Amino acid sequence: MRGLGVEIAKNVVLGGVKSVAIHDSGNVEVADLSSQYFLGAEDVGKNRADVTLPRLSELNSYVPVSASSANLSDDYLKQFQVIVLTGSTLEEQLSVGDFAHANGIHFIAAETRGLFAS
Repeated sequence: MRGLGVEIAKNVVLGGVKSVAIHDSGNVEVADLSSQYFLGAEDVGKNRADVTLPRLSELNSYVPVSASSANLSDDYLKQFQVIVLTGSTLEEQLSVGDFAHANGIHFIAAETRGLFAS
């Protein structure tokens, strides 16, 4: 849940969807504090998804939000109607994209590159 991921999750939660699941296996680094506004200095070293969960949940009490840091598996991904990947490698984007399309799941891959985005 770096800057782009948390911005997307925030907008989806505020939009009032049925539920949101966030995933991140990485821990908070000092550099994350400049772009992920739900993190504080006290969160450094903790899992990004776990730290973001309570703060994201506060935005809309009607949208249940869950967090996972486990490896992404087919069984885990099958439960979703939409998958949004941010900060992923091209290999992971292609793999998850192929899986999503084969299973009728909508798929979005997003990334930022300084002043540019795709």
